[in-house]
Amino acid sequence: MVIFGPRSRRAAQSLFGSGHGRSSARAGKRDRLLEVAWPYLWSAAAVAAAAGIGLGLTALVRLPNVSMVFLLAVLFSAARFGIWPALFSSGLSFLAYNFFFIEPLHTFSVTEPHELLSLFVLLAAAVLTSAIAGRARDQASRAAEREAASQRLYKFARRLSALADPQSVLDHAAIQAHGDLHRPCAILLRQESGLVVSAAWPPDDQFSPEALSAATLALSQEQATGAGTSVDPTIPWLFLPLRTPSGAIGVLGVAHPDNAPLTPEARTLVETLAELTATALERARLAQEITTTRAAAEAERVRNTLLASISHDFRTPLASILGAATSLIEYGARLPDPARRDLLAQVKDEAEHLDGMVRNLLAMTRLEAGALELNRDWIDVRELLDRTVALVKRRGAIQTFQVRVNEAVPFVAGDPNLLDQVLANVLGNAVQHAGPAAHVDLHAEREGDQVVLSVTDDGPGIPLDVLPRVFEKFARAPRPSGDAGEGTGLGLAIVRGVVEAHHGTVAATSPVAHGRGTRIEIRLPLPKDDP
Repeated sequence: MVIFGPRSRRAAQSLFGSGHGRSSARAGKRDRLLEVAWPYLWSAAAVAAAAGIGLGLTALVRLPNVSMVFLLAVLFSAARFGIWPALFSSGLSFLAYNFFFIEPLHTFSVTEPHELLSLFVLLAAAVLTSAIAGRARDQASRAAEREAASQRLYKFARRLSALADPQSVLDHAAIQAHGDLHRPCAILLRQESGLVVSAAWPPDDQFSPEALSAATLALSQEQATGAGTSVDPTIPWLFLPLRTPSGAIGVLGVAHPDNAPLTPEARTLVETLAELTATALERARLAQEITTTRAAAEAERVRNTLLASISHDFRTPLASILGAATSLIEYGARLPDPARRDLLAQVKDEAEHLDGMVRNLLAMTRLEAGALELNRDWIDVRELLDRTVALVKRRGAIQTFQVRVNEAVPFVAGDPNLLDQVLANVLGNAVQHAGPAAHVDLHAEREGDQVVLSVTDDGPGIPLDVLPRVFEKFARAPRPSGDAGEGTGLGLAIVRGVVEAHHGTVAATSPVAHGRGTRIEIRLPLPKDDP
């Protein structure tokens, strides 16, 4: 990570090839001069105020020693501005006390030895007071800065711990470094082509060859380079490596305008920022690797499950087709016409069964790829339900079916082929799991701006442990015979995907009544314009 600081024209040109205008430079110099002079002006004003107070007091009462008033001015300067303005205040107090209160007045001459002693005692006391108060102020200020820096680093670490994306970590680190050091920053990470700026604040991605060489050296040797070090000390930047257990992954650098060194506190802060950033980047990298590994493992699991399901579920209809075809080939001429028709019907039914499973697989593939396209048309709900019942009966369903459609149900807009597949999957699921003696009710009604299609059976229902995931891939409930049922386990997952593609919803309820039964309820929105 490279942190850019306030730059002189020369440093900016050496690193970025750009700089501030002359007027901006003059304004900056005036601001810096005023910032430096302001504490001394206040110290002079405090001494002047002390002299005025001393003159006022001596005019009212006779005081043996007015020098204590000047110590107040020295204490003010030391507490407010530090030791150097306080020493300046001590010197002014020495001169003011001599000029206004030591005979002869209004001169800097001293005639009496004890007056000279008083002057130097005042000076010594003022200097000592300045040193003690200034040191105490500096220590308190440094302690407050360390505490504030610790709080900022703690908050920064907490923010980083919530980030899993490496780019978010880089952006937050750049902004944090800029805010703490009041210098622009950028983060350079190792790439195949070398160090590359991955984040910057303010944005900038141009570096001089000398700066990049120093940064690359810091990365390869995993040690600080640039200003303030023994390696490339003329470079106006301090580069720190971002170390991780797997090695350095980038660099952090701090701009040194005019080669002014960082304070020890700022150096410690930068080193801590580098450590936190490197740790967060390593954690984000590991999180990405874990996510990728889990995704690969899940894809492998799905592939294996799908292959196992296909090999198992396709075997039965294929065996039936093969047996019927073999019988027709070997004994066709000797078989009576009804037997031949039964075998041909068996081939047709099993082929339709295989076709349905293949269509489910293709639909799931399109759903997961986001490539499912709807060919919308107006659909008569009663025809849709009757057509589905006829289909499952042709496939051998022997359950009792009842279709009820409320007269208020209008046409719905949707893809006829996909909605046929949805109802076929739902009804086929009921046929497989409700049992041969079950009663299956298909009902359609209008509720507000929706059409509600429900398929209810009076079978054993869905186990409570399966119900929450009944619309997930490969979720299966036991059949009345005790096995897991025939099919790929994709039927209801496809139902949910197709219904949601129509902006509808689907839900399963079990049990329905008396501890038995299952209801699959599909809600499809009505278009604004009726046909």
